[in-house]
Amino acid sequence: MAVGIRTVGAEQGEAASGRAAPRGFSRLAAYATGKEILIVGPSSAGKTKFSQYLILGALDAEDTREMTYQITKSGVFVIRIGAQGHLALKVRRAVDTPGQVGPIQHASLVGRRKPHGVIVMLDSTKAVSTSVRWLRLFCDRLDTVLRKGSYGRTKLSGFLVLLNKRDKVNNSESSELKESVQEVLGRYLSVVLGADRVSSIPILECVSVQTKRGSALIDEVINQLAAQLTR
Repeated sequence: MAVGIRTVGAEQGEAASGRAAPRGFSRLAAYATGKEILIVGPSSAGKTKFSQYLILGALDAEDTREMTYQITKSGVFVIRIGAQGHLALKVRRAVDTPGQVGPIQHASLVGRRKPHGVIVMLDSTKAVSTSVRWLRLFCDRLDTVLRKGSYGRTKLSGFLVLLNKRDKVNNSESSELKESVQEVLGRYLSVVLGADRVSSIPILECVSVQTKRGSALIDEVINQLAAQLTR
């Protein structure tokens, strides 16, 4: 996959992100040491737009929408972070999932693919009860999945929850959803992942459409994802 390069300034809270598709031996090395990132969440939460930005460093306009009907996998790519590209996140593949299959199937997919990083995307404009129900079913199944073997302790090093479409809700609505997400994560995943680890899972605001704020928020997501996956 040919990937364009995009670079922006980086300070604390900003991610300077350049994308490159390595070739030849560099590609083989990036594949061997790279991370798999699985993006899950309900239908219309913005997973495909986020995946596109992760891979290409570009966002679609707000009125552009594409439905994902099957699992979509990227090729190998590298994200360079920092003004000098001092941190490189090598991605073996980014996997975008169709939301129509449901939360239980998404959690089961985590068990089958065993990615290094999981990104859960929720739609902030949906009723909190709707998002909480999806997340509860996902985490309940994920708890069962992670109890089988050592994957959750040894390979799963990245886990983030994104509250997308933040620009469409007010502060109170966003805070209510974030608190509910924290409660669900703690209730269902504290035993299998450990209370300290679960309490530190980033729950981040996100806008996955073409706005100045959208790019800044997603760059911060990538920053935190890279920090988790390159430890």
